[in-house]
Amino acid sequence: MNARPQLSGNSAALAPSNLHAATDDRVLVERLRAGDHSACTELVDRYAGRLHAMLLHLTGGDADQAAEFTQEAFVRAWEHLDQFAGTSSFYAWLYRCARNRAIDLLARKRPQATDLATLSHTAPHQSPEADLDRRDLAAAVHQALATLDPEHREVLLLREFDGLDYQHIADALGIAEGTVKSRLSRARSALRDRLAHRYSAEDLS
Repeated sequence: MNARPQLSGNSAALAPSNLHAATDDRVLVERLRAGDHSACTELVDRYAGRLHAMLLHLTGGDADQAAEFTQEAFVRAWEHLDQFAGTSSFYAWLYRCARNRAIDLLARKRPQATDLATLSHTAPHQSPEADLDRRDLAAAVHQALATLDPEHREVLLLREFDGLDYQHIADALGIAEGTVKSRLSRARSALRDRLAHRYSAEDLS
């Protein structure tokens, strides 16, 4: 495959989205396989920002490392496009390409301080007091996430931040859907336990 993805320098600003169905992905992949390089641009535009944002969390806010892994994931995807069977979403498969490259780093590096605004969706205008409370909660959640086992932190982020369903998480991580559910349950329980001394169950709902 001769096409090479060109990532926008502002890709991280794009919000995660699940608006595109796997069937649309397969159409773009078939166009790319047929030599239509505009399909490459469409896939990059569709998923680069979302992938970069997720990798930014997993690399502890290391923007350069996240950008490098994002670029490498697309290059690897183009080089192994024949291996995309279309049984999962292209994004889940793409994330797996990035994860396979980054897994050693994830195993030995805890997240550092990142932009806490990216941990939650943009909230409507609130009073200064409410906004301060929200930021305080976001900071506490971020700190608690950093203490989770990497596999629990990853599955929680994929579900709650990236919005993937159980099957797509299973595809992305190469594990059974039942394993996803059990890890997610343990991750949520561990996160609640770490926050229980500061917040009530109502605050965390």
